[in-house]
Amino acid sequence: MGRFGSVFFVFALVLVGCSSIPRTALAWGEFGHLTVCDLAYRNLTDASRDELKRIFHAGQGGITVHAKDGTELRHYTSFNVGCLEEDERPRKHAADHFVNVDRTTTSIPAASCPVGGSCIFAGIDRDLTILKDRSKSDEDRVFALMAVGHWIGDIHQPLHISFADDKGGNAIKARVVGGCGTSSYRPGNLHAIWDGCLLEAGLFQKVRNRADFKSTWGRRTITYRAVDTLLANTSLAEEQAMVGTDPAVWANESFQITLQPDVQYCVKSGNACHYSDTQASLGPDDEERKVSLGSDYLEQYAPIAEDRVRLAGFRLAHLINLALDTAYQGPAKDSLQP
Repeated sequence: MGRFGSVFFVFALVLVGCSSIPRTALAWGEFGHLTVCDLAYRNLTDASRDELKRIFHAGQGGITVHAKDGTELRHYTSFNVGCLEEDERPRKHAADHFVNVDRTTTSIPAASCPVGGSCIFAGIDRDLTILKDRSKSDEDRVFALMAVGHWIGDIHQPLHISFADDKGGNAIKARVVGGCGTSSYRPGNLHAIWDGCLLEAGLFQKVRNRADFKSTWGRRTITYRAVDTLLANTSLAEEQAMVGTDPAVWANESFQITLQPDVQYCVKSGNACHYSDTQASLGPDDEERKVSLGSDYLEQYAPIAEDRVRLAGFRLAHLINLALDTAYQGPAKDSLQP
């Protein structure tokens, strides 16, 4: 299947599923996660896409996800929109959204969670295992698929590989002088700047600047046009190189961005990265520090946020293809065909 194939199928399913999802998504933000999962969908093989349609009951109106007590939760017809499921409140696997490390940690050498805890690595392992198991129910596999889509998005957002005391920058108050491009998005903390502001000022602003941009587009249409941009700017050689790694590498890529002094997430002190110049970490009764960021911050990090979303989408497609298509051996030349 070509990477540009069956776009109508994706778009139509998303429209059907939109009403099911309250706007409470975090992590990359709603639009960021939708972009990751649409990019992944467009890079699925025929076999993977057919299996995805089957477990979503695409020809039967979709599938309903139930709670443990049997009550109906939500009805899904779209993998893209389903990638937002893990941000529904209360979160089902709250600990799996982050990899929280000690402030003296300088790299992520292996895909292992802190002793006695859970993290993104555990979520990826658990849900990929369920997705691969064809003896599981369609409902279980759909939920696992949607969760994997979310975890791969999260692991590529730098501030999700971070420190627990400041909640990955949620406890660092932040403002952007001049706002996030022409978007009305207004972040209140550093984590939110990475969740949405950088993409709004970068990748999504590129879409708004296009000559064919229409203000009458549906609210989420901008994400599909953003995927067009990401696909057009990625060669087969780049795709093959980016998917040939594993979650530990992806987490470490994110963490090295998190630790950069210019990100203003932490303050280097020897081998440690402190919360502030005067605090090694943030205590429960401590006042949160504040940062004020300008257009130079957006110019520096918007391209990095865009690249993290691009990497997440291609890598997610690779994992899904490995799970659902027994003949898949990696990105091939036909993925470049329209």
